[in-house]
Amino acid sequence: MLRPACLPHPHRLPRLLQAAGACLAAAMLPVQGHAAPAYPAPIMGPQSTAHAWGIDTRFARSMPCRVEMSINQATFLAHMPEMIQAGLFNTQVTPALQKQIPHYLMNTVQVDVTPGFVHTLFTQRGAPASCHFDWFYTAPDGTRHPMVGFDMTRAADARIDWAHLRFGDMAAATRNPVIDPRFDALVNQETVDVTIALGRATPETDLPPPSHAGTGTR
Repeated sequence: MLRPACLPHPHRLPRLLQAAGACLAAAMLPVQGHAAPAYPAPIMGPQSTAHAWGIDTRFARSMPCRVEMSINQATFLAHMPEMIQAGLFNTQVTPALQKQIPHYLMNTVQVDVTPGFVHTLFTQRGAPASCHFDWFYTAPDGTRHPMVGFDMTRAADARIDWAHLRFGDMAAATRNPVIDPRFDALVNQETVDVTIALGRATPETDLPPPSHAGTGTR
């Protein structure tokens, strides 16, 4: 399977991410051999680091193809020190800031790992012509909340240069993107909070605008 090249993060993405989004996606995907597995194979292996960090994927019991991707907020934040040590986030993501911007951080990760998950599905033997993808997160109180959703086709996936993936390449190919209004509002507010917090520590933040929530389609 072709993996995205690890390109520098575009300037309009947050410097909270130390690594390029393509590198983050590659780090969370299972290592696969040359022979593509048959659909519907898991798009994230059980030994993937992503599982330990609270990220999971599954095929929903519905037709046509539908994939649900989720983040356990408590687990995700608990393992933030490991992600910082691994170089996925930089040291500006302090414990105090983590508590202040959990939805911003979850949104940043889903934007970065989604292309890898989508491409893994469509490179499986016998993959469907199209699939719907949904992101959710589980709050510390156990409630499940929607984040974003979109449709993607195998034909659109094939037109992307995955060996030289650039930010926004996949987002431009998605159809019917939907951003949950509540999640969007939380990310927008936390974008303001993180801009203020980092502005006190550095003269330049390179943060996304408040409307950045979702898969980069807006």
